[in-house]
Formats: sequence, C-alpha cells, structure tokens
Amino acid sequence: MILLAMAAAAMTMANPNEGRVRREMRAAPRVVREFVVRRAGCNHWGGEEGYDAERTAQIAEAARKLRCRWIDLDERRLKRRYAKSRSVIWLLKTTRDWDTIP
Repeated sequence: MILLAMAAAAMTMANPNEGRVRREMRAAPRVVREFVVRRAGCNHWGGEEGYDAERTAQIAEAARKLRCRWIDLDERRLKRRYAKSRSVIWLLKTTRDWDTIP
C-alpha cells in the first residue's frame, strides 16, 4: 500500500499538469481531444528507432495513419479556431511534447 502511494506521488511529481490535462481533455471539443491524442501518437512514433526494415515500415505506417506530416498545420488551425478559448490554448501548449495522454 505504501509503495502504491509512493508511485502515485512520483507520477504526480513527474508531471504536475496531469490532473488539469485530464479535466481539460474531458471539457475540450471532440476535435481538440482527437488532435491531442493524435499528436501524442506522432510524438511517440517520431521518437522510435527504425532498427530494421520491418520496424522502419511499422513506424512509417503509424505516422501515415496519424497524418503526422500535417500535425503542425492542424495545430495552427485549431489555435486560430479556438483562439478565444484559454483552456483549449493551454491544453494544446501544455501537451505539445507529450507522447502519452493520461
């Protein structure tokens, strides 16, 4: 039980914004939620190593399915569309480099 509490505390300390991100994700428009999850996938796959041809193909296919090539353009569009929504702008900014979403 103590180990569980310590692990939970360590996770909270690792990313103090995690709780707010969860709340903002629940409140965000569907298109924003989907984008944040998609961008996290792009960040994840972008950090993977293609150590052989099969793995390189797997990474490329995941990036294609997630439309990672267009992620920056899509983010700019969302920022323009939701420019007056402080919570959406905060969510997009905070999760920009995340490779998983809580």
